[in-house]
Amino acid sequence: MTMGAGTTEHDIELYQQKIVELNRLAEIGQLSAGILHEIKNPVSFVNNFSRLSQALVEEIRDICRKPLSDINDADLADEKDLLETLSQNLVKINENGKRIERIIQGMLAQTRSDAAVLEPTDLNQLLEEYSKLAYQGVRADDSTFNVTLKYHLDPHAGNVPLAKGEFGRVVVNLVNNACYAVNEKRKQQPDGYEPVIEISTSKLDQQVEISICDNGIGIPEDIVAKLFQPFFTTKPQGKGTGLGLSLTYTSITDTHKGSIDVTSVLGEKTEFRIVIPGLGV
Repeated sequence: MTMGAGTTEHDIELYQQKIVELNRLAEIGQLSAGILHEIKNPVSFVNNFSRLSQALVEEIRDICRKPLSDINDADLADEKDLLETLSQNLVKINENGKRIERIIQGMLAQTRSDAAVLEPTDLNQLLEEYSKLAYQGVRADDSTFNVTLKYHLDPHAGNVPLAKGEFGRVVVNLVNNACYAVNEKRKQQPDGYEPVIEISTSKLDQQVEISICDNGIGIPEDIVAKLFQPFFTTKPQGKGTGLGLSLTYTSITDTHKGSIDVTSVLGEKTEFRIVIPGLGV
């Protein structure tokens, strides 16, 4: 993608669009690694509870095969317990099936490049699922990396107008950056250091506040002001495109009509704070 002396403004715009698209595809590739790991748990739940449920059905059949004259109170009590357990298993199968469906829908949303459409979305659920996907994506590249994800999610945050795929990428970008920050600090091996990323939501009057905070290496004060500039990155060459935070800023301010800011203490922590409108605004 070299640009010669005859390059026009239109050519530059096309180059920039291609770079943004390549960045998005790279994010999808990293997210896929997290999806493959995260989807294993609900699939295992579905398989295990299905197998257990089949065994319960067989036990119920054994009772039903008895002549009516041989069925006693103990059989009826057993049948009631078996049916109750079977019902609970089916609820768990349904819950995990829906989780698999949400993960797949989230992946499909990442691959679409059409105009963003805001729709009511369970904010807390989206934050938890995409942050875990981002973390597992990082672990796919470095199996020695571990971090504790702590959630402080306001149950009153509720449904929020979001472009799901786009906001999912925002979460992935911010959690990826947080993972990088705590991993760099981990490599310095300070005594007793435990990497932690805290994700919280708070319902305000007509808005919702989201915070993603890590206890990593922090960011120098003179760099904080440049973080949202296109192609600016604090990571080593080959570790970042410099587009993640720029696209995050555009998504929050333009698509979601909100605001985003960052505060950092060098060597201690970095916190990204997002405020977006809630429903009914």
